[in-house]
Amino acid sequence: MSVQQVAPIICSACNAQFTAPVHNIINGQDMAMKSAFLQGQMNAVQCPQCGTVASAAIPILYYDLEKELALVFAPPELGLAGSAQDKVIGKLTNSVVDSLPAEQRKFYLFNPKPFLSFESMIKAILEADGITEEVMEAQAARVKLLEEFFEISDEAALKEKVKAHDAELDYEFFGMITAYMQVAQSGGDPAQAQTFLALRTILAQLSTNGKEHTAKIDAELGIVTIQNQEDLLEKIQNAKDDRELESLIATGHALLDYTFFEKLTAKIDQATKNGDAKTAGTLRALRSDILDIKARFEEQSRAALEKASKLLQEILQSDRPDKALEQKLDEIDEAFFYLLQMNIEEARRQKQEEPARALEMIGNMAMSMLQARHAPEPQAEQPEAEPQILTSK
Repeated sequence: MSVQQVAPIICSACNAQFTAPVHNIINGQDMAMKSAFLQGQMNAVQCPQCGTVASAAIPILYYDLEKELALVFAPPELGLAGSAQDKVIGKLTNSVVDSLPAEQRKFYLFNPKPFLSFESMIKAILEADGITEEVMEAQAARVKLLEEFFEISDEAALKEKVKAHDAELDYEFFGMITAYMQVAQSGGDPAQAQTFLALRTILAQLSTNGKEHTAKIDAELGIVTIQNQEDLLEKIQNAKDDRELESLIATGHALLDYTFFEKLTAKIDQATKNGDAKTAGTLRALRSDILDIKARFEEQSRAALEKASKLLQEILQSDRPDKALEQKLDEIDEAFFYLLQMNIEEARRQKQEEPARALEMIGNMAMSMLQARHAPEPQAEQPEAEPQILTSK
């Protein structure tokens, strides 16, 4: 398991206190999580007060059943020592052990190897993977190159950069971007995920082998990415069955506007003009199916958002939002968090910081309650949360 929890954070830049979702147990067999963890992106959080983005200093337990590996790191800035540190590590260890079937509960899991620095822990993980110092340097170079691409705002300069580094834009480079994209998506940050996807798409188009690399990566991971309306239409036409068709329409829903159907109608007209009645008929049936599925999704979405809006208003109007959340926990879903995020963004756009913070608090409480419900141990048994420190990377 890769466990996420909501932790209290103190920003090292402005001393603001806030809460943020972080991972303190990393399953080394979860490749997306592992990749983000090794590259220092797993617990990067942003201070809502000053905007500083840095790593949250939290105790971390890393384990890999295949390699029989259990490692633990407690950042020295937390001031944990002696019995306090043993208690924290014990809780993390018990969480992992209790989540496993009896036959997988091996001795090494009960006695994780401690590390004095995050870097030494990462090095041990890479060494267990057979990764040499040269490979580590190459990965660091990829991260640096990615950061440099993000800093470019001029299209001509970006093209020149891609041309100069074309050989370095290999399978591993695009795999790294994809891992960042997946972690952002799973961490509830679709905007950041979209940013990584947009850069990946541009670099794939400009580089020599980028499209080939991203297609292979997406096929291996089962990822469906849609570049534009033409790409969506092509994928819909080649859908193997109704399930894949519905999945594509759900994924590319934002692209199904008037222009999309105009392009589809143009294809129908062209087929009719060419005397290809079979293709024209197939495309007409496809257009009808798309419209029906789109309408069904929109109706479901409307109903879900109306339900979420009613629930959010009920919680906001309650004297005890925490109690209201507890009572309505079964009704909290993706639509609720989507609506909550939209309200937070609108409040911030209108410079209404207090309402934005109140909404964020509700989101954090809801996430914490949901995670506690599915945690291997009851939340009440966890040690009292201590403020964690936001440290520069």
